[in-house]
Amino acid sequence: MRVLMLGWEFPPMFSGGLGVATYGIVKSLRHKAEIKLIIPSHTGSGDLPDVHIIGLNKITGTGRGSETTSTYEDLAEEVHRIPLTLSPYHHINEAILKNKLDRFDISSEESRSFGLVNDLFTDNEVYGANILKKIALYTELAAQLAKDGDYDVIHAHDWITFSAGIRIKKMSGKPLILHVHSLETDRGGESCRNEIYDLEKEAMMTADRIFAVSHFTKDQIVQHYLIDPERINVVHNGIDPAEMPRTTHALRDKLVVFLGRLTHQKGPEFLLETAEKVARVYPRVKFVVAGTGDQFAHVLESSAYKKMGNKFIFAGFLSKSGVNDLLSMADVYFMPSVSEPFGITALEAAQHGVPSVLSKQSGASEVISASLTADFWDTDKYANYIYALLKYNTLKDEISAHAKAGLDKVTWDHAAQKMWEGYQETLNTKKTNTQH
Repeated sequence: MRVLMLGWEFPPMFSGGLGVATYGIVKSLRHKAEIKLIIPSHTGSGDLPDVHIIGLNKITGTGRGSETTSTYEDLAEEVHRIPLTLSPYHHINEAILKNKLDRFDISSEESRSFGLVNDLFTDNEVYGANILKKIALYTELAAQLAKDGDYDVIHAHDWITFSAGIRIKKMSGKPLILHVHSLETDRGGESCRNEIYDLEKEAMMTADRIFAVSHFTKDQIVQHYLIDPERINVVHNGIDPAEMPRTTHALRDKLVVFLGRLTHQKGPEFLLETAEKVARVYPRVKFVVAGTGDQFAHVLESSAYKKMGNKFIFAGFLSKSGVNDLLSMADVYFMPSVSEPFGITALEAAQHGVPSVLSKQSGASEVISASLTADFWDTDKYANYIYALLKYNTLKDEISAHAKAGLDKVTWDHAAQKMWEGYQETLNTKKTNTQH
């Protein structure tokens, strides 16, 4: 099985769960398939045996073997200038919904130079202010690199690579599989209809199969994008088996940890409400907020306004080792997301022996059966759960032990097996349809 995989985040360049998931998938799937992975930037530090990783930052005018590219004769493809300055996973500027979007032409002489490609894909921003230019060039270069047709299926991760997936499918006739880690309706709300939504829907209509990271996400795709559920396979994210040590901290208070982007999607207002209710009945607590986003200032200011500043520790964006250090000393993991396709950090918390209080509107709650769950808006129930876990050590230990034991069935190897079966099913269906 030869897989052309289209990705964006990949260690050491990542900003969230997409990079963790892509690496976990590739690492396990390489034992079942021959993978060529195209990503915007690759330093070589994330190399995996038997995986051909092509970083577009390494592309030169002379080309290298199968990575040779032609000049940009056809780079006049029209793409939309979307007002994203931070990340396609942060809140989408409302201007996208009401303004006629400008067309963004990358056919200029400046854009035709390979130097520009190197500059765009070598900067330290995974997304950044040039995200739309990056996506346009990624689409064009990936299509050129795919002209040899030396693959059986195309596997594209999230909307940032969907344009490339559509282009390559039309060019090669090979089946396209979309891997949906997050939807625009998660980020912008169920009623959100904009250019990114349109791209996601077009890609889903074009694709031969869709991998959804949870039943929750599958339901969202069926409900909001009107896709036939028979074309969607649920492939839960996983985690690599590991024994994670517990550590202590110097604080007298117990720690409730929130990990993730501070955006509306992650429910920061429900974090604040819950923290206020918990602190009233359990004063010896600190809420540690690890992450950044467009709601960071709001959470910071609101905690101060509510005179809760001494109950919060803002850690900012943490590296993988920083996350592990934090979880090793946490008492409760809290994820009040409004719409959470999965939530890999909940698996990481369970691995560290930390009990979780999760939104029912999350994929992680489907696989961590020992978690305590509530609707995203139910801050009373959240507060009661967190209070009980902080006060009663026996309850905390029992829930965390059951959650940790359940991880044996939630691994990247299990996910890779389901993906391989999805590839086979897709190819067999295509073969049958061709014969008829």
